[in-house]
Amino acid sequence: MAACLVATLTGCGLAGGVLGELATDPAVITADAPFRGSPSEKFADGAAGLVIPEAEAVGKFSARDVRSALKTSGRLLRAVYLDKQTLLGGKPEAYAALLDPEQREAFLRDLDHKDPKKDTRGWVTSFAPGTTELVGDVIKVQGRLEPVASKDADGGPELKVNYEARFVYAVRPAGKPGPIVRVMAYVKSHHLFWRDTPKGKLRNWDGEAENMWTAGVLCEAPDGFLRPDFSQDGGSGPVDDAYSDKPAQAKEGECGAVEEI
Repeated sequence: MAACLVATLTGCGLAGGVLGELATDPAVITADAPFRGSPSEKFADGAAGLVIPEAEAVGKFSARDVRSALKTSGRLLRAVYLDKQTLLGGKPEAYAALLDPEQREAFLRDLDHKDPKKDTRGWVTSFAPGTTELVGDVIKVQGRLEPVASKDADGGPELKVNYEARFVYAVRPAGKPGPIVRVMAYVKSHHLFWRDTPKGKLRNWDGEAENMWTAGVLCEAPDGFLRPDFSQDGGSGPVDDAYSDKPAQAKEGECGAVEEI
């Protein structure tokens, strides 16, 4: 099955994306078993697929701080990739509520901005309103979080929660007959945590992605919304494995292809 992948925006900047065509004939995907035959069938359901380690002290941050940071990171990932309102193109209220006030202001100010370069819709995963519906209640997830010590530009202590995850959705056209297809969102990024003063509140920031792409969607989009490739026409380019431990690092706007999702 050919799959398109696209570049998207995350907290502080652009990440590369891949676009392309299916490498093999698509298998029939059914509503009662939408992940059958896919590697994602072995993934856990929903947030249970995010592996969160036991909290221990990291650098200048106590185990309690690390536990709080991991909890916030997990909630942020659920808000970006699993929140139904956000996924179906609604206002990303769950995500906005978790952001630091400074970052929240910037996110909401430019949400769905007419200028694609300013639009922050790409910070979350949203299918274009009225185009897509989820098949069943399950989203397959495989991911892990890891807290590490870091320093800010002035050498002050920071706690960085690195994460890498895949989210696989079974979708079909909204309100009309059409094929069921799978879409994958991949992300490798981090959340930052710090204090302005030694006893101050632990602040958080959604960091810039190291690598981020979405497969199974149309290559061209006029905004930050995703549009599944229900026609499965795709584009062209070298074939990559969407489930590889080392997925291709694509350049911004680059086109390529993946094997069946």
